[in-house]
Amino acid sequence: MKQIITSILDTDTYKLTMQQCVFHQYPNANGKYVFKCRNKDVKLGFLAERVKEQINAMSTINLSIDEEVYLSHRLNFLSEDYITYLRNYKFNPSQVFVADIEGELVIEIKGLWKSTILWEVPVLAIVNELYFRETSDFKTIEATGYGILKDKINLIKQYPTLTIAEFGTRRRYSREWQKFVLGELVKNCPQVVGTSNVKLAMDLGIKAIGTQGHEYFSAHLALVDRLETAQKRAMHVWLQEYGNSLGTVLTDTFTVDAFLKDFDIVLARTFQGVRHDSGDPIVFGEKIIKHYKGWGIEPKTKTIVFSDGLDIPEAIRIFKQFVGRIGISFGIGTNLTNNLGVTPLNIVIKLVECNGQPVVKLSDNPSKAIGDPDMIEKVKKAYGVE
Repeated sequence: MKQIITSILDTDTYKLTMQQCVFHQYPNANGKYVFKCRNKDVKLGFLAERVKEQINAMSTINLSIDEEVYLSHRLNFLSEDYITYLRNYKFNPSQVFVADIEGELVIEIKGLWKSTILWEVPVLAIVNELYFRETSDFKTIEATGYGILKDKINLIKQYPTLTIAEFGTRRRYSREWQKFVLGELVKNCPQVVGTSNVKLAMDLGIKAIGTQGHEYFSAHLALVDRLETAQKRAMHVWLQEYGNSLGTVLTDTFTVDAFLKDFDIVLARTFQGVRHDSGDPIVFGEKIIKHYKGWGIEPKTKTIVFSDGLDIPEAIRIFKQFVGRIGISFGIGTNLTNNLGVTPLNIVIKLVECNGQPVVKLSDNPSKAIGDPDMIEKVKKAYGVE
């Protein structure tokens, strides 16, 4: 079977930035991840053996010389010692348990956090591509995909100041389709400024975009003495690692209201902006503007990156609400890389333990909450979440 993941850089940028932070700050921390499919009535257990084959094949992947040069010269926020670590990095399939249990696809990943952190995105991409190989025929839907993409391009062109990045690696229809879509967007729409996928950024000569994900904040629940200090500690550690280089901070791990309580004047001034990933985007944007103004910070000097399940019309709606009031940009994933007339999978791999302790994500969308129920209640109490 054709190998799906052939490059260590076929992943999201924030996996590398988080890995470097963990490599320097928490080199001995351990993590445990679990897979979840949110689609109702979709059973993926039949893919288990093929997923194992693809994961085992990843053990042969090495960082190429060209990739190392790219990281050193184009991603200047990555340090020399980290790139050396990545040069010697090997995917270790023994860290990944895959099984078909009563028709459900069960995937668990365990090991040193700095090592296991790179499994999430490629494993999700593998599950997606295997599923769509089995359940659809590209030749019968490609015309639909091309037509939908052309309509998107024509719509984007109508808004020359609408800034978009492609965020669709983990839920793409296939590696080839993602590359085609991004290539067409970059060729036709100057507003498409980059991608979260490091390999595609390298190949297409565009910007690799990403900072941190939910796991970074969740893990700090196990890395502090008091739960209520986890989020603020995570932000300060990030600034210690990167300074002003990677200044967009994720807001919804423990809900945006909890985030804003921690986002004091020092942090609000230092971080360049914030990322929205759950809850009502208009309500969120208004809260962020009010928060900046409350600290005497001009919102126009900051940026909101909206990235919660967007399509182009929704991005335009948000754009019209906030343009001229605060800097805004959009990260669009599944709707770009898996919109061909088939129903995309809504699958995730989330960190659920760090150093043997349960960690959780709450978010501003209750259906996105994940983790041990007792720990969810403890974190809600610690952060004053109703």
